[in-house]
Amino acid sequence: MNFASKNQSNDVTIEITPLIDIVFLLVIFFVVTSKIDTNQALNIDLPETSSFSSVLVENQEMIYLYESGKLRYGDISVDIESSETLISFISSQIPKSELITLAIEKRAYHEWVLQLMDDLQLSGYQNIQIRTYQE
Repeated sequence: MNFASKNQSNDVTIEITPLIDIVFLLVIFFVVTSKIDTNQALNIDLPETSSFSSVLVENQEMIYLYESGKLRYGDISVDIESSETLISFISSQIPKSELITLAIEKRAYHEWVLQLMDDLQLSGYQNIQIRTYQE
């Protein structure tokens, strides 16, 4: 005996409300646990002084670093990527105990300055000073 009615339908419905709740919970979880990169570039203006008197030093070994990434020592000019070539030439010309001055343009990348100083120190130069380069 089958008492089931023939008019009864077997419609299956999927409730979407719990699915939306789960999706929102996943979104909140990923937003909260994701790492947000907060590295930002800093606009640094180097300080200027009015009380310092400039003194011209004779026989000073000067390496110029320009905003364009060019290095110059005397008549030799190279790109910052070729700094090893310039430093090997300097090593053959200047004793390691000599004071070397880096004249840096104001808008030159600090990365280049550090790279140049590291290369000079690796070559054995310990007396390195930095001065601002008048544009």
